[in-house]
Amino acid sequence: MGFLTDAYNDFLKLNGLTERNGIMRALEALEDGKSVIIKAPTGYGKTTLTRVLAKALADSRNDLYARVIHVLPLRSIVQDLYRKLLSDKDRGLISVAVAAQDMDFHDSPFFIKRITVTTLDTFALNLFKIPPVEMKNLFNNFKAHYELPRGMIYSSIVIFDEFHLLGEEGKPLTAALAALKALSGAGVPVVVASATIDDSLMKLLYREIPNIRDFVVIEDPSFDDNREVMVRLIGDPIADAEKLVREGKRVLMVFNTRRDAVDAYQQLKSRGLQPVLIHSKFTRSDRMRKTESILDGKSTRLVISTQVVEAGVDTSFDVVITEAAPPHNIIQRAGRVARYGGRGELHVFPFSGAVYDKDEVDMVYRSLKDGEPLHAEELLKLSTRNYEGLVSWNLLHDLAIIDESPWAHGGHAKRLYEALCGLTRETPLVPGVVDHGSSYDVVPLTEEEACGELRKTGKYFTAAGVVQDKPEGLLRYCSYENPCLEVKFLIYGIYGVAVSDYDGEVGLKL
Repeated sequence: MGFLTDAYNDFLKLNGLTERNGIMRALEALEDGKSVIIKAPTGYGKTTLTRVLAKALADSRNDLYARVIHVLPLRSIVQDLYRKLLSDKDRGLISVAVAAQDMDFHDSPFFIKRITVTTLDTFALNLFKIPPVEMKNLFNNFKAHYELPRGMIYSSIVIFDEFHLLGEEGKPLTAALAALKALSGAGVPVVVASATIDDSLMKLLYREIPNIRDFVVIEDPSFDDNREVMVRLIGDPIADAEKLVREGKRVLMVFNTRRDAVDAYQQLKSRGLQPVLIHSKFTRSDRMRKTESILDGKSTRLVISTQVVEAGVDTSFDVVITEAAPPHNIIQRAGRVARYGGRGELHVFPFSGAVYDKDEVDMVYRSLKDGEPLHAEELLKLSTRNYEGLVSWNLLHDLAIIDESPWAHGGHAKRLYEALCGLTRETPLVPGVVDHGSSYDVVPLTEEEACGELRKTGKYFTAAGVVQDKPEGLLRYCSYENPCLEVKFLIYGIYGVAVSDYDGEVGLKL
């Protein structure tokens, strides 16, 4: 037995858990110097891997890694894992510092702490020589200490969790591929984890990661979660949710758009229910409060959400009511049902036509059979995602040069960022500032949303916290086809735009 498998066995005893063969095999592979791709269903306990790696950091036999960096695709799902790691530390299971680093948390900007939970945005910028904490300096032609976080990354085990979510857009997929190529090529132990890595994504990884055949691909066909999810096709999600909640069921509703989620929340609240609404346009403090409420399965009986709840929220519902969506999304949403075993239901209502490809969603909807169990493996085969078509090959090439060349410095990375208006997002985000008087909080805005709010309020905040009410210069940029406000804000010392209408229960009203 090695130090990682010893740590896992100890972790299981302390928490009263059952061994997962896939987790054990992943730890054995890491001990042998291998990288890992783990494909396991929702509820398998994949984040246990990170918690065990964190526990084993202080083992005197550990000469494999100096820190653990857990990379998630969305900031909305950083909080749950961070809470678990902090709880492990409080209980004495972890003896080293735990951090979260993203737009909301600022515990370890250079990844110096021994355990860091972060987003792909923050991770990729640190890896490719644009430390987010020093972006203002860099974009004003000063230096940045980019080799410091890179040194931390290259001495870590790096886990890319919920990897399937990176395949929804081109830039995040490209940045993740570039990171995998760089790290695995340098011998950094890497873990890629997801419940829904389909054949097309595996094909892309095999094509683009030179040493991918040295990775250990792990599945656990013997795993039986003792759960069954029955499909029901419904027409009226509002009436369905009200009926189920009044029968005593715990219900999650998932819509493909924020507007539909807010509308459902208002309708059900008007009917005397007490739903909790969560989506991407909440401040950090409100989102944390709501997440805590969602995790409390006793007090919160009805949750209404968008895609932000699909991954990383470790709680269970009796019924999920979902709008029809692509196979990956349906599988992830179904993973919130009977998460710890037993029988649950997935109620699916017709597609509204927004966000996703209609032909793919319609094909998925037709494949679902009312009154029959959901078969995730068969559903995943219906995916029509063209991952190779999403990849930006020029960006992939440029990121490789920035990583590999000692002559490529932060200035080169900055110019690439400026030319593309970002390296990891198809839609750049800027802060929308919610002014509480004595303090303020932020919600993320697209550039289109930011320009709309700027026209409404006529105000923006400087990096020093000063309110300015002469937005004409910024509004001029809003008239450009690609304004890239994010970069303009960095150069001119602007923190964000004032928002016009924010409500702690409903979020930003756009």
